[in-house]
Amino acid sequence: MVLASCVSRAQQVADTRELPSGPVQESVLEKDSILIGDQIWWDMTLPAGIWNGRQIEIPVFSPLPYKLTEQVEALSGVLLDSVIRKKHLESIRARILLTSFDSGSYQLPPVPLCLVGQDGTRDTIWFKGPLLTVNTIPVDTTSFEPYGLKPQMRYPITKGEILTLAGIVVLLAALVFLVIMIIRRRRNHLPLFGTGRPKDPPHIAALKVLEDIRTRELWKKQKAKPYYTLLTDTIRVYLRDRWRIQAMEKTSTQMMAALHQMESEDPLLTDKIIGELGEMLSKGDLAKFAKYTPSDSENEESVRQAIRFVTETAPDEKEKEEKIR
Repeated sequence: MVLASCVSRAQQVADTRELPSGPVQESVLEKDSILIGDQIWWDMTLPAGIWNGRQIEIPVFSPLPYKLTEQVEALSGVLLDSVIRKKHLESIRARILLTSFDSGSYQLPPVPLCLVGQDGTRDTIWFKGPLLTVNTIPVDTTSFEPYGLKPQMRYPITKGEILTLAGIVVLLAALVFLVIMIIRRRRNHLPLFGTGRPKDPPHIAALKVLEDIRTRELWKKQKAKPYYTLLTDTIRVYLRDRWRIQAMEKTSTQMMAALHQMESEDPLLTDKIIGELGEMLSKGDLAKFAKYTPSDSENEESVRQAIRFVTETAPDEKEKEEKIR
């Protein structure tokens, strides 16, 4: 499809407001009205399929801006725009960009598009000009000044908005409280809800683990290193819960030194029972770090030494009552 200038006769008629005889197509503006100085597109859609096998000639507006009327100017020539859907030419639209600097309602002139067939026949399609309304900016008649921008309206806060904000604050506070409660209960190894089962005293908890080790004879089922790791860790937990000694972070030598410091405060800690525990810990260090392999009798004696230490250092009933008080 070739674009060319429309014939001079069509150009002369386009400069007038008289509607020619014959079929006339409607045209539309992209909106009903504009303000002074605004721009607007004038759209003219060709009948479907009328362009098949023909060339389209368009009128030329020169120079730009071109006065279509005394008050309306064309800022562009006639521009053709194709609408293609699914690789098929659906429609062709001619467009002109307009503006005006005078307020009022103006009838736009008719615009021709010429169709030239392959045999030289020429048909002219006319588009009726629509009515363009141009509005001016409102002016204060007392001061003859344009109205300024209105300040933003401020509405009073309603009870519903206050209740909504209060509900959000309460909800956030509840979430924060719930998170803090969950963290604290996790640190204390407690269930999220409820009081949970009462925790066994340190000596009962330790004796349960040691008795399980002795009954199942774990030294025969495991290698020396994991067996003594379980045995010594059980004693470390007992020292932590019984005397608040941070045994999990101490070496065997440091644990023994801490027990000797507690000896003056706790009469249940004697040199004999501390010495037996030292023998068991030393044997465990050899098995864990020096690749020493104790005999079955040595392994069995180690668990008996650990049980005796816990049993003989367990607090009596009077001491328990004093701690509770």
